[in-house]
Amino acid sequence: MKQMRRKKSFFVFVVLIVFVLTQSVLSQQKEQEEELPQLVFDDGIAGKLEMEVHYGYWTLDVFKGLFEDDLIREFADVIADEIRIEVKNSGHNVVKVSHDHNLVFGSSGSVFGFELRFYPGGRYSSFSLGVSIEKTHMEAIAEGPVNVQFSDGSSAEMDAVGVVELNPLFTNLSFRWDIKPDWVVTPYFVLGLGVAALNGEVSYHYNGTYYWAKGTEYHEGKDVRDIKEVEEEPEIDINLPNILPLLQINIGVRAEVIPHLHLRAEAGIWDGIILRAGIAYKF
Repeated sequence: MKQMRRKKSFFVFVVLIVFVLTQSVLSQQKEQEEELPQLVFDDGIAGKLEMEVHYGYWTLDVFKGLFEDDLIREFADVIADEIRIEVKNSGHNVVKVSHDHNLVFGSSGSVFGFELRFYPGGRYSSFSLGVSIEKTHMEAIAEGPVNVQFSDGSSAEMDAVGVVELNPLFTNLSFRWDIKPDWVVTPYFVLGLGVAALNGEVSYHYNGTYYWAKGTEYHEGKDVRDIKEVEEEPEIDINLPNILPLLQINIGVRAEVIPHLHLRAEAGIWDGIILRAGIAYKF
């Protein structure tokens, strides 16, 4: 019986402590909420604007399974046909029977941008709205051997590289939520949408050996075309939009190194995967 009374007394004590602490936290939160509007009102525009420059590394490798086979097949078909034309122009009346390849996909790129961000709630607002200009370089590469077989028994074995290179200038609108905006170091989440005019080039080059009845010959070739010219090629089945959309979903961390000056690091989706760092000044 005494043990039950002790347990009951301890339970009541714990509940009382929790109640007191809860009331204390709610009271402090209420005071902060009452002080914040006055602070924002006194600051005026101060604490609401931020400028940032940033630079990041971009890659598409994580999502290559969604389009890798189609892109590599198109490159292999085009390069094989160009090899046939090259061999035929050198004096061999050949007809292509088949071709095979072992092209490997890779991608790389960069993002450099300037951003202006607005905090509608003032200096300690967790939500902010940003507008940025992003100079982006995106490159997708297919590299490896391409072998072509001809009807007369001859063949060509070539090392080939095909490259799709895009250089869009995105205009981006982003929404960010800082988890604890009054902390010196705080995590945040970003959701953004952007758009850019599609521009870029498609290029390839190859070199290797042509095997025929009287021996071997060395051949090579290369070409660079505007991406819209490639779309108009009858043998290439690709329909490209004039506008390139951008989807941004990032998580990051912000650190205030000195008053008003912040360093940022983030990672996430940027029509691929992006790792980015920046420096920002909050007025």
